[in-house]
Amino acid sequence: MSEIRDGNGGELHSACGAYVLHALPEDERRAFEEHLASCAACAHEVAVLTESAARLAQPVMAEPPEHLRRRVQQRIAVTSQAPYAPRVPRERAEPETAPPVRPAAAEPVPSGIRRPPVPRLVRVALAACAALAVTFGGVAVSQYRAAEEARSQLHAAEERYAGVADVLAAPDVELHTQRLPDGGTGTIAVSRSQDAAVFCATGVRPLPVGQTYALWFSEDGSYRPAGLVSGGEAQDMQMLNGPVSGATAVGITIEPAGGSSRPTGQPMELIDIPA
Repeated sequence: MSEIRDGNGGELHSACGAYVLHALPEDERRAFEEHLASCAACAHEVAVLTESAARLAQPVMAEPPEHLRRRVQQRIAVTSQAPYAPRVPRERAEPETAPPVRPAAAEPVPSGIRRPPVPRLVRVALAACAALAVTFGGVAVSQYRAAEEARSQLHAAEERYAGVADVLAAPDVELHTQRLPDGGTGTIAVSRSQDAAVFCATGVRPLPVGQTYALWFSEDGSYRPAGLVSGGEAQDMQMLNGPVSGATAVGITIEPAGGSSRPTGQPMELIDIPA
């Protein structure tokens, strides 16, 4: 860092962070410390940065949840414990001059000597660690899945409502509301400048499994698909598929699940959208 060695105070001041993090070479560190002795601004910044670095290095302690403590205690209660047995020493004569030997495989334990069982305290600690690993591993997986599901729902909502705000905020937007035969209400928000429309259904009864509501643009006596509505929600708002230009009304029919390429019957209601 040539800035450290040229004696310019402003450039030396920029080295405060590197000095606190011990990132300066030895010669530049000495040069900075000489400058630090006579610069109150640098001394203050070094003190503040040092305190901040110390706080960042401190671990964040969290109190384990009560259900985890109970689970560990239950594991301890059902884990069988063997009594402690002292290690049995094995006598082995050592030659006065031991010749060099090659590393050999581990010596098997003689049949007359038992390996000492793991002490109770160690078994308890192992059981506790296993419970913690299982619990926190499950929590991590659960949190990851929840985050993925939330991202998927957000993406779906963004796709579903893309363009809705543009239509509703358009200066030429017009609202056309019609009472539906089942007691619900359908409203079409149309913006000719956007060449788009939004359908809002309120209080529409749900249909049996295998059926869905279908929306259609009515144009010169023919119909083109404009989207599907599930029904059953307090309020359902969505963009209509395709341009509005040429359409004079929006029809609603009941179709098989997945919709149809053309209406299977006469629309149960038509909502006029005059040009």
